[in-house]
Amino acid sequence: MSGARDHQAVAILPVRVDSRRLPRKALLAESGQPLFLHTYAAARGAASLAAVYIATDSDEVAAAAAAVGAPVIRTSARPRTGSERCAEALTHVADADVVIDVQGDWPEVDPGDLDRLVASLADGRLPMATLAAPLRDGAAFTDPNVVKVVRRRDGHAMYFSRAPIPYGADAHDYPVLRHIGVYGFTRPALAGITDLPSSGLAEAESLEQLRFLENGIPMLVLDAQGDPWGIETRSDYDGFLHRLRRHHP
Repeated sequence: MSGARDHQAVAILPVRVDSRRLPRKALLAESGQPLFLHTYAAARGAASLAAVYIATDSDEVAAAAAAVGAPVIRTSARPRTGSERCAEALTHVADADVVIDVQGDWPEVDPGDLDRLVASLADGRLPMATLAAPLRDGAAFTDPNVVKVVRRRDGHAMYFSRAPIPYGADAHDYPVLRHIGVYGFTRPALAGITDLPSSGLAEAESLEQLRFLENGIPMLVLDAQGDPWGIETRSDYDGFLHRLRRHHP
């Protein structure tokens, strides 16, 4: 991790165990260690981060993190989303100007992409940024577990959905992007999200990022250089294990 800088950036990994689509996925350890620790190791590879924290209300997660020396911030069970958990954890981090919220179920996130998120927010002009990658798999385009994003001409997010968007993209050769579940926030932006109202759109799609858009918070969508996939289902986890064993036989 890097030394002195004009600003300080940290990553917070919100981790819970009561996942609905894949029960207790954070603690799945068929790779030799719990899933969330793969994400932690990837985040620690980012040169721009002064620290990487695990934020959780789970004793099991905290114990697994402590076993490898990962710093833990204990949170309440109140947060409804990963970013709300990060916001609560932020009250225990005094000197971070930029916070990268790395959802714990993205074990293959690219450290260089985290550095690029930090760089995009370093001057404080933008409140938020996130990542996206091209989606060329037709089956994934219609898979509700793969979140799609449509971007404005200026690079900011227009909409996220679990549905295939934009409609008819294949026929019109329009670029399709899948969202990568990593967010960068300036400190004020993250601190303020728990007070944001929702019209219900975020709940309808089960996508917390829609709450930000509903409230007029601009979100820059950067092109990811890596190709990580989130772990939502058992088949996602099996695919991760396959890739891990292929790269580290």
